[in-house]
Amino acid sequence: MAATSYKQLYYPTDDIVSRFKPSLSAYFNVFILGGISNVSNDDINFLANEAVLPGTSYQTTEVFGDRQGVTETFANKRVYPPVDVTFYVDYDYKVLKYFNDWMTAISPNSGVTGASYNKFQYPETYKGEVTITKFERNFRKSNQRLVEGGVYGPPDNKCSYTLRNAYPVNISSIPLSYDQSSLLRTTVTFNYDVYSFDPAPK
Repeated sequence: MAATSYKQLYYPTDDIVSRFKPSLSAYFNVFILGGISNVSNDDINFLANEAVLPGTSYQTTEVFGDRQGVTETFANKRVYPPVDVTFYVDYDYKVLKYFNDWMTAISPNSGVTGASYNKFQYPETYKGEVTITKFERNFRKSNQRLVEGGVYGPPDNKCSYTLRNAYPVNISSIPLSYDQSSLLRTTVTFNYDVYSFDPAPK
């Protein structure tokens, strides 16, 4: 027998609490593979401050008249919008160097002052991967915490989005001011061909 649309109105409170465990936004990891710089990827990944789990949509085609009086739409192209990741700017400016080196590798400036030019490289030379993993605060069991030299596997409940053939297309401007000091941050926008979704294990 099919479930009724109002069945959830009659769930006991304990049943509702057991069914719904909200996810918290502060537990995530960013891992970049493919940046073209002598700065360590580990330093950059550690400094990620904000990220988004990417969305996707379909462009559609509209057809009218195949069925009398009916307008139909069909999916014809899947769209993957750019993804923004915000990084803290460290004391040694490694974040700025890393992403400026990557942008320069895409289109290096050649020639002499006053007669310089840019030449774009082949995509396979500068595209990499960006993986954004969302997990929960129970990712490390109590008997694994503060274990020196411990080896840990991936969290039990997680989901990962891997941006395939990703590369930076924009580094945001960073405002400076003589007003009260605050942590510097910069936002990098990544384009990519497609993402793969790795859901949490059941």
